Amino acid sequence: MKKKRMKRRFPLLLGAMLIFCGIGMVYSASRKNVEIIINGESRSVTIRGFRVIDALRKAKVAFNASDRIRPGLNERIHNGSRISLDRAVNVRLDPGHGMAPFSFISHERFGGNILLDAGILLFPGDRIIWENMELRPDFNLAGIGELDFQLERADSFTLVTEDFPEGKAVYGSGDTVFDALLSAGINVNKSMLVIPDGDRQFESGMTISIFPLRELQVTSNGKMTPVISAGATVGDALARAGIPLMGSDESIPASWERLPADGRITIVHAEERFSMSAEVVRRTTDWSANDTLDLDDTRLISEGKDGLKGTYTRTRSENGVIVLNETSPEIVLAEPVNEKREYGTKINIRTLDTPEGPLTYYRAVKVYATSYSPCRSGTDSCITGTASGMKVQKGVAAVTSSWYNKFGGQTVYVPDYGKAVIADVGGGIPGRNWIDLAYGDDDFEGWSRETTLYFLTPVPADMVWVLQ
Repeated sequence: MKKKRMKRRFPLLLGAMLIFCGIGMVYSASRKNVEIIINGESRSVTIRGFRVIDALRKAKVAFNASDRIRPGLNERIHNGSRISLDRAVNVRLDPGHGMAPFSFISHERFGGNILLDAGILLFPGDRIIWENMELRPDFNLAGIGELDFQLERADSFTLVTEDFPEGKAVYGSGDTVFDALLSAGINVNKSMLVIPDGDRQFESGMTISIFPLRELQVTSNGKMTPVISAGATVGDALARAGIPLMGSDESIPASWERLPADGRITIVHAEERFSMSAEVVRRTTDWSANDTLDLDDTRLISEGKDGLKGTYTRTRSENGVIVLNETSPEIVLAEPVNEKREYGTKINIRTLDTPEGPLTYYRAVKVYATSYSPCRSGTDSCITGTASGMKVQKGVAAVTSSWYNKFGGQTVYVPDYGKAVIADVGGGIPGRNWIDLAYGDDDFEGWSRETTLYFLTPVPADMVWVLQ
């Protein structure tokens, strides 16, 4: 019976032992070493618990909903966990510059970081005022729950010096230029040139230049003049000394370079001249046919314009001596615009009553007529032959070489002269339609007048549409 009772009690005892061991393990696991950091100050505590909130309560650390706690209150912790608590700080800020004061909550400890929580970025020269004293941005304000800040903004200006000829941004404040420089940690003395004057009222955004006064030796036209001046570049210093570079003048060192260490500057007085040689590029005429216009009638479609081509010549002298004389290649200065015209191709056959009877013609042209004979050809000898091989006699007409190439061999009629064949070449009269009527020496008649030249039928197969 005893053995049976023992067999019944054994499972109960085993279960109780297992429960006891489990409780012991849980109790042991709840004991943890935790580091709690409050506003940057660390302390180590041993607590029993599983969550952040358990650790804070066991360590008797007070907190409220505005505080920043990491990890969160319900996050699990382990042995060696770190808990950070940043107390909420109520901040009132007067940003200045006419902006209304406002309040916000920050969890930062340092003045500069507290302002960052409000989106305020500090610039060099800005001042944080707290309790009527200037507060360094890295001053630790841990433990202070209420803060009242005033912000005094430094104004920016551009500072130009020999080392920064292009200028750099600097922050400062004050009533005068001197005050602004001093607030920016820049000391000036009487051996420096300050532009604008140091007593001038300081304005945000202005440019302030500071240059040390230098003794310079300026040589111009072979004469050396000592001067005292200052500037970021040679050109600036010369201008302030009342010796500005004019026109094409240059300096050694160059005007954009810094002042030389030895103070020696040479001015090269330069003069450049440009001249142009040009000639007209004549426009031409673009012709197109129009079968509704009579032969030799023309119509203007669009006007043309002559062009221009030429060369440039550049001459440079330095201190009166020519050092450069160059001519450019010929270039087109203005393109010509061609004239556009239409010419008539409508041929009308007409009849002319003459002492020789009716004659039909297809073209009539106003010409200026002169006359010649073998011994009246404008030379020292008598010439009996013609360009066509015919003899110089009545019935032969001479024209310019251009017309001869177009109308050579055609039969024409000239009132008071009669029929003639275009069979010779003459010099012509510039700018005029011209014909020279041949005679023999015995029957010569002098011509020098306007007349009409009739081109007799038949119409040639290789028709010349435009008379030029």
